[in-house]
Amino acid sequence: MKHRVRWLVAAAVVLLGLGLLAWRQGWLAPQEQAPKGPPPAPVELSTVVEQAIAETLSVTGEFKSRQSVDLRPEVAGRIAQIHFRDGQIVDKGQLLVSLDDRLLKAELAQASAEAELAASNYTRAQDLFAKKFISARALDESKAAAQIAQAKRELAQARLERTALSAPFAGRVGLRQHSVGDFVKDGDVVAIVEDSSRLLFDFRVPERFMSEVRRGQKLTIELLDQGKSVEAVVEAVDARIDAEGRFIALRAAVDNSRDRIKPGLFGRAKLNLVEKPKALVLSEEALVGERDGFFVWRIRDGKTEKVPVKLGIRLEKTVEIVGGLSAGDQVVIAGQLKIRGPGQPVRVLGPAPAKP
Repeated sequence: MKHRVRWLVAAAVVLLGLGLLAWRQGWLAPQEQAPKGPPPAPVELSTVVEQAIAETLSVTGEFKSRQSVDLRPEVAGRIAQIHFRDGQIVDKGQLLVSLDDRLLKAELAQASAEAELAASNYTRAQDLFAKKFISARALDESKAAAQIAQAKRELAQARLERTALSAPFAGRVGLRQHSVGDFVKDGDVVAIVEDSSRLLFDFRVPERFMSEVRRGQKLTIELLDQGKSVEAVVEAVDARIDAEGRFIALRAAVDNSRDRIKPGLFGRAKLNLVEKPKALVLSEEALVGERDGFFVWRIRDGKTEKVPVKLGIRLEKTVEIVGGLSAGDQVVIAGQLKIRGPGQPVRVLGPAPAKP
């Protein structure tokens, strides 16, 4: 009996010691209840802003001079003199190239003499016809001969004038194509004159944009060789559509008074089709697609809200919002996959976006 009591006392002491040890170690401390709902989702936010936007269309085109001409002689001959320097600025009517005109001067002198003789014969024939010494037919033949001789003289005069090539308008002359003494045929290019103080930028757009292009639209042209850009205005729209490529041609005017752009240069332009002075703009990274369209996760009071949105103009990295959001709303642009549903708290990564 005494032995059993001892065992009971020893067991009680051991249990008491284990309980004390467990209490000191915190094994018997009451466990906290696990938080209800999903944990905060780590996200990055952006703010819906209001700004002026424009729907643009990227096009390529070529710069052309407002006036450009290849000077070509209308008569064959040998170049007698060149009156310009390469790249020189010339005035309208300034003499540029002279052809050897000695032969044509001789032809003009011969034609003039024949015309004077024919005119004298016609005058004499009129007197003889008045005295009834010749018939009416002889008078008519004399008159026709005088007219033919006069026409030959005018032709010789015109051919002689064609030996002098002048600038048809003020501009800059190009590089010389020939030297003094070269024989040129009619139609050969002897000089080039360009009026590039005001350039034309010709480009084409697909026919589906025909209803959206018009005179007065602005475009920004990037110069491919200089890394700069110039502003231009649409000056004309072609009257018909190219049946082969289904394009419509447009022409814009560019001020080039500083002579920064050379004709023939290609450029890449952005044509403003639609301009809106006030529009809600959001980063396209915030959009989440679903069957019926797009939605975004808006954050209010630190929790998520699922908001369907209607889209407008799509820009390079942003998109116009025409329904569903207001200026100043903060939406998730990164971390959407961590969001399990509306009402979930979020943990913003990085600095919070400033409201406009």
